[in-house]
Amino acid sequence: MACSPCFYMSIHFLFLYLSCQPIDAHVLSRSVKPLCLEDEISALLQFKERYEIANVSGGPLAHPKTLSWKNSQDCCSWDGIECNENTGHVIVLDLGSSFLYGSIDNNSTIFQLAHLEKLNLGNNHFNYSQIPSRVGDLSRLTHLNLSASFFFWPSSIRNLQTYKVGVPQPVLQSGSTS
Repeated sequence: MACSPCFYMSIHFLFLYLSCQPIDAHVLSRSVKPLCLEDEISALLQFKERYEIANVSGGPLAHPKTLSWKNSQDCCSWDGIECNENTGHVIVLDLGSSFLYGSIDNNSTIFQLAHLEKLNLGNNHFNYSQIPSRVGDLSRLTHLNLSASFFFWPSSIRNLQTYKVGVPQPVLQSGSTS
């Protein structure tokens, strides 16, 4: 069966029309965005399982972020997680005011997140754990928030200071252990 010349002309004009349409680069970038890596999903889920959600009240922004973490989803879409757009590595873990309760130590799977740049564990209750020395293993970490999280400060970081509006404030409080 032969095709009519009108058919070929219609296809040609359709092709020309489509080739002249602008391409939304934002839509294309979303479609090829890498997913969270399996080993990082596993580390995050193990971290989640290790802590109870404390039954406490908090401010209006406080909520248990780890409740949104499900194995069937890309971890880059989980509450409190931000990933590198090119590699899919977890670069931000913001669990501030998440009602986490438990102890944190050097065996925590959080230290498997080698690409972390920002870590916020502020306003949780870590049973007066000593701040794990493995925090130093997170070589890309530029921001660390442990405020009001009930940690003991190890003697190796007693000279550390925080800065608020350019004024140094000691981070050590009385009751610290050596």
